[in-house]
Amino acid sequence: MRIFLSTNDNVGEVTRDNHPPNEVRLQIEGWHVTRLDSIGSTNDELVRRLETSDLPDRTVLVADVQTAGRGRLDRRWEAPAGENLLCSILFRPPTAHPQHLQHAVALAIVAAAQHFEVGNVSLKWPNDVIVIESDTSPRAEYTKLAGMLSTMTADGSVIIGTGVNINWAPVGATSLAAIAGHPLSPIEVLRALLSSLHDLLVCSEDELTDRYRTHLSTIGRHVRVELPSSEAVTGRAVGVSPDGLLEVVDECAITHRFHAGDVVHLRSQGAG
Repeated sequence: MRIFLSTNDNVGEVTRDNHPPNEVRLQIEGWHVTRLDSIGSTNDELVRRLETSDLPDRTVLVADVQTAGRGRLDRRWEAPAGENLLCSILFRPPTAHPQHLQHAVALAIVAAAQHFEVGNVSLKWPNDVIVIESDTSPRAEYTKLAGMLSTMTADGSVIIGTGVNINWAPVGATSLAAIAGHPLSPIEVLRALLSSLHDLLVCSEDELTDRYRTHLSTIGRHVRVELPSSEAVTGRAVGVSPDGLLEVVDECAITHRFHAGDVVHLRSQGAG
């Protein structure tokens, strides 16, 4: 059976085979993309399907709404139905180092934003996509545009989920539409993202790391790193190691290396 989605999404022909009635396949070259009306979590659903089916590399699930979406540190990630891009991407082994795959997806989101003429988009360690505010802004120095969550499966596959604010954003964050000044189609943003990601995945790990560092606004800034243990370290971010660790020099000139934690960019020492 062949069906067509709303022309508002402008995604062209899709097919529905032996899948649930809320599930359609999108034709995006180089990717195996399925669109769902609603799901608990696209990451969890990919894990479940991988346990029961031989899913191909570059399988993508995208949902209009997630009822149990989450971000890093088990924070809830919610959005009104159909307003934002909520998707997960499966990379089957052998793959690049998981950290480099995360870098590639983050860079692809930046490229997709630029495709729709949204500027001042940058990265905050480890993989938040942010919009840098002007120096005269009375608000925070940056606002969040997108976040990511990675899952390693038992067979060594990597699933990277991302939520990109397209037409709606929670308080304190921003969206592509708010910056562009008009609504955007989440599926068209997905198309741009996957096109850029396809090109990035042929880069060497060294080249990906260099591109990531170039777009990483955290380096050179005064930061506070809030650790899962509830401790915090304040200092200047001086670099990122090849395996993705953030390097911070504190006030006592001691270098710390972090593989996890929440980073706050500080306007000045002691500011939040």
